[in-house]
Amino acid sequence: MTPVAASFDDLYKTYAGPVYRVCLRAVSRREVAEELTSEVFLALHQSWTKLSPEQLPAWLFTVAKRRAADYWRHHYVEESWVSAQVEEINCPQFEYPLADLLARCTALKPVHRVCITLRFSQGMSRAEIAQQLNLSELQVKGHLQYALQLLRQQMVEKVRPETETGGDTLVEL
Repeated sequence: MTPVAASFDDLYKTYAGPVYRVCLRAVSRREVAEELTSEVFLALHQSWTKLSPEQLPAWLFTVAKRRAADYWRHHYVEESWVSAQVEEINCPQFEYPLADLLARCTALKPVHRVCITLRFSQGMSRAEIAQQLNLSELQVKGHLQYALQLLRQQMVEKVRPETETGGDTLVEL
């Protein structure tokens, strides 16, 4: 049974304005409110045969409020993700120049050195490095991970007991 004897177009003309105002009040942005209103009426069209006439106005406004809540939920998740990305981009720079790090780590093979240099000095993506070196992206990813692991190990302070100074520790880089 359809919600009312009126057509979908008549219902849209009757309720589009009030639903839009509910959405606009919830999100305070016209373009978003218009999009939410269209989603509400799309949901009405999809649920056309399941609704009774008594349910219609309340159903429309409930769907509008829930769509607005979904909008804000997605907005806050996206905002937190973007702010996390900005914090990641603003990470501190190397304490030592890349050339010094590469010179100190003798365990790196030439392919690792090239991958690290292209990635961090030239700012190339893994896909660009793979294309440049005729490797797969997976190989480049592996080379970068291995090289970074070796560099981290090289830079981590190694604490070992010093037998000559009576148990004091010596810090090596």
